[in-house]
Amino acid sequence: MRVKLLVIATLSGTLALAACGGGGGSASSTSSGPTKAQYVARTATICKATEARLTPLVHRVAAAATQLLSGVAGAAAKAAGIVAQLHTIAASGLAQLRALTQPAGDHARIAKFLTPLSTIVDSIATAASGLKQGQGAQALAQLQADQSLAAQVTSAAKSYGLSQCETIFSALG
Repeated sequence: MRVKLLVIATLSGTLALAACGGGGGSASSTSSGPTKAQYVARTATICKATEARLTPLVHRVAAAATQLLSGVAGAAAKAAGIVAQLHTIAASGLAQLRALTQPAGDHARIAKFLTPLSTIVDSIATAASGLKQGQGAQALAQLQADQSLAAQVTSAAKSYGLSQCETIFSALG
């Protein structure tokens, strides 16, 4: 059970990023930027590519978490490398999402999922650093604390029309 919680905590933010795609709306752009439908489609493309890169790490994180929680020597260093990879992928996806032109009038709604997602991505980097220094318990606590932020990301993304979040998180359950 603790391993499953660790995996969920570690991946919650990165999978929130990966799960941001989906939804719909009008297809024509406006003079002030893309339509919501165009933004959602572009977001879905980024998130699908990010998800494809994250998925292979799920089993590696679970294995590293099992070893870390069992007190296996060198487990923190192994987990640090994996979590650092998660951070790199998540940061890249987040940067791509931030670079998208947003539909006029939707900036506040989009910030409701990008802002907590940014915090999670930063937290993943902090956890990787902590793991690298052998501070497994602190890193795990940091990642577990991110679960509430991941819920905010998921809720705000779904509210905006980015609908794949639910399927990604149910796969972890």
